[in-house]
Amino acid sequence: MSGLEEIPDDVISGLEEMSAEPGSGLEELPDDVFEERQRPVKESSKIKMVAAMDFGTTYSGYAFKLIGIENHKNIYVKSWNDEAGGSCLPSEEAPTCVLLEANGDFKSFGYTAEREFSEFEDPKNWRFFKHFKMILHRDQGLCSKTTIKDSNGKEISARLVFTHCIKFMKDDLMKMVERKKVDTEFKTENIRWVITVPAIWEEPAKQFMREAAREAGIEGDNLLLALEPEAASIYVKEMNVEVHTDMNQSRLSAFSPKTKYMIVDLGGGTVDVTVREVLPDRSLKEITKASGGAWGGLHVNQRFYQFIEDLVGNKLMEKFREQHPAAQLDLEREIEQKKRNLTGDEQNRILINLPGELIELFEKTKGKSLSDFATSSGRYREKLEMKFEKLRMSLDVTMDMFKPAVDSILRHVEELVSDPLTKGLKNIILVGGFSDCKIIQKAMREKFKDFRVVIPQEAGLAVLQGAVLFGENPLIVSERVSPFTYGTRQLRYFLDGDPPEYRTEIDGAPFCKNVFNVLARSGQTFRVGQRVTTEVSPVKPNQTVMPVNVYQSNNPDQMYVDDDCREIGTMIVDMPDTTGGLDRIVDVSLAFGDTELHVTGRDRSSKEKVSVTIDLLKNN
Repeated sequence: MSGLEEIPDDVISGLEEMSAEPGSGLEELPDDVFEERQRPVKESSKIKMVAAMDFGTTYSGYAFKLIGIENHKNIYVKSWNDEAGGSCLPSEEAPTCVLLEANGDFKSFGYTAEREFSEFEDPKNWRFFKHFKMILHRDQGLCSKTTIKDSNGKEISARLVFTHCIKFMKDDLMKMVERKKVDTEFKTENIRWVITVPAIWEEPAKQFMREAAREAGIEGDNLLLALEPEAASIYVKEMNVEVHTDMNQSRLSAFSPKTKYMIVDLGGGTVDVTVREVLPDRSLKEITKASGGAWGGLHVNQRFYQFIEDLVGNKLMEKFREQHPAAQLDLEREIEQKKRNLTGDEQNRILINLPGELIELFEKTKGKSLSDFATSSGRYREKLEMKFEKLRMSLDVTMDMFKPAVDSILRHVEELVSDPLTKGLKNIILVGGFSDCKIIQKAMREKFKDFRVVIPQEAGLAVLQGAVLFGENPLIVSERVSPFTYGTRQLRYFLDGDPPEYRTEIDGAPFCKNVFNVLARSGQTFRVGQRVTTEVSPVKPNQTVMPVNVYQSNNPDQMYVDDDCREIGTMIVDMPDTTGGLDRIVDVSLAFGDTELHVTGRDRSSKEKVSVTIDLLKNN
């Protein structure tokens, strides 16, 4: 088994290398503007391979494409058939879980980690992590020292866990390349790595992933972060992909210029939504800012699991997990499979196979069968029945498991299609592993009958393959929308209408402190590489480093640094030449049109470049 699945090259068309020529939609800017913006985007002539990792909450996968090498023009996707065995779960992705030794050293990843952990006689001597990616979703306390708990409740460095996962995927991907027997030597500078992140992640979470990748051996110059729904939008824009329909299959042709379409990326942890427009040069423009929420498929699994736990009892379920980890894994996989492919019996009841170990433990502990308990209980009598180790749940109970997530998704999409900015939108495309769920598909089609709701075949791979295409041509997205209002704290003369509590006097003159110096507004469109410049001056004559706090707000009209905004990080501006004392100015430029925030600086007097870094992870 090679572990490789080929994606034919004939579906990867229309990805011409873009240049900043007149009419291309890309503004030509001086080289220094792109010093940080293009840090991870090397010259295409040096790139011989694009390697992408779709690092998901529940499942992860990786793929690569060789650039400019004859007979190797396809996207190669890692296959997990051998590791997955008879799990009946996706073979193109593996569970995002990792098994570490007691000292924190790496043991295994994915299906292998699940199997090994469930087979250990004493799993407490090992450290198992699963569904940990969500810690980066809007965690306002995220820092370089953030910890997460393993399955036994013991804490460990979160960055170490992420680093182990990325390193395994990186090393295993390179083994895939070796098996292709490509007659080309790959040096570090020849590989462009791409890691996917949710579009609704904030800047600190992105920096966290970048630092974990660096510790895994991927240098910053070699790495791009791809926004998950954006990657899917790139894939969908160019592909002649097969589409699921109710009765048969049809093809979704590559979109023509001026076409608007919505991507709903239904992942395990989060749901990301983006609306794009194809520009005349066939690059993509973001129409609305990235949006979504924690409504992914994992939350449905948790509701199923909680229902079973309520049925048998919390303490009994805890004992089951401790005594039968292999059976616990089987139950989790059963719930995942049923969620994706809901098929009821003749009475529309959903059947879930419960592990024999759980049923036996219930009978031993409670003194009665689970079937008799369910039948005699007023709470469960009308909702379920047990027969031959199968839990038969009524359709109402099953729908209740999905309701919070489905309602949130429908409500959010409805808000977006009602936005005047999305006028002309006709296609709503569902991607991600959760898009396989029949309940989600039916709910979307019934709610949005005036739109074409489509689910590409292999919808779960749309993000991964789109990430490869993005790595091949990062300028395929030419305009993005700022998800937040960003700014710094500023002191200026006090004006009529300023809050009196912000008034202060300097040498007898009234000043207003806590002024929000807006750099980018929520909903504002930026071209890739477009910069915003703000000036920074020292507060002491001999100061050689000037820290500048960066703030974020949802309000596009934020005026003051108050409770409606929060600090997300600090820019560190080098000012080594103290000759000018307090009269020194560094022009700091920030690029908001990329998938990450990048900064550069230039001394206004000497015109020399100065170092400006931005730390979005507090070290407290």
